[in-house]
Amino acid sequence: MIPVLLILTAVLSYGLGALNGPVLLSRFVFHKELTKQGNKRPDYNNFVRVYGTKWGAAVIAADVLKCAIAVLAGGLLMLIVDKNGTYVTVGKLFAGFCAMLGGMYPAHHQFRGNKGVVSCLVTFWLADWRIGLVATGVFVIVVAFAQYLSLASMAAAVAGPIAAWIFVAPENLKGLCGTLALFMALVLLWRHRGHIFKLLNKKEPKVKWGRPQNTRKTDDDF
Repeated sequence: MIPVLLILTAVLSYGLGALNGPVLLSRFVFHKELTKQGNKRPDYNNFVRVYGTKWGAAVIAADVLKCAIAVLAGGLLMLIVDKNGTYVTVGKLFAGFCAMLGGMYPAHHQFRGNKGVVSCLVTFWLADWRIGLVATGVFVIVVAFAQYLSLASMAAAVAGPIAAWIFVAPENLKGLCGTLALFMALVLLWRHRGHIFKLLNKKEPKVKWGRPQNTRKTDDDF
């Protein structure tokens, strides 16, 4: 039963994660194909360049919603085999990981997707609020002091598995949950490898507070 549920969770979560918020909003709200607008990329940055930053929150909200549905569904499916809810956190982290992969590498968009930051943070919050709090706190601190969104995203992802190993209960699930969170962090780091090279070469753009996003030249896409 458990393998079947894990396969179901993986397929459902990947499918939800692969839903492209910018493309869907462009199609159903503006009745235009985003892949024919701007730089033709189906991502957040192209969306706000074409339609304005005021719609950016809608894209992020769509990403939060689809990931939240996947994560909560993953937790509920674990209740089928464990009425006590012992493995709910495991199911949530696994579902979040699969949703994150769907968002990063959607098959129907030539495996070109987002950087997985929103999916990662949403999963951490829903798996255990303490993991989410630690990861988000690290993100905010790094952005405030270093002013690099990419560095903040990677630091938050790395903080997730550390928090999971500390806070997840019961003790026998700390390793499994921490490992799932670590997989999420590693995939996110791989997706940000271009930013890592830019940071090392001091070519990564910093956050410009108060400057409109659609004028910034960056390939950040959460």
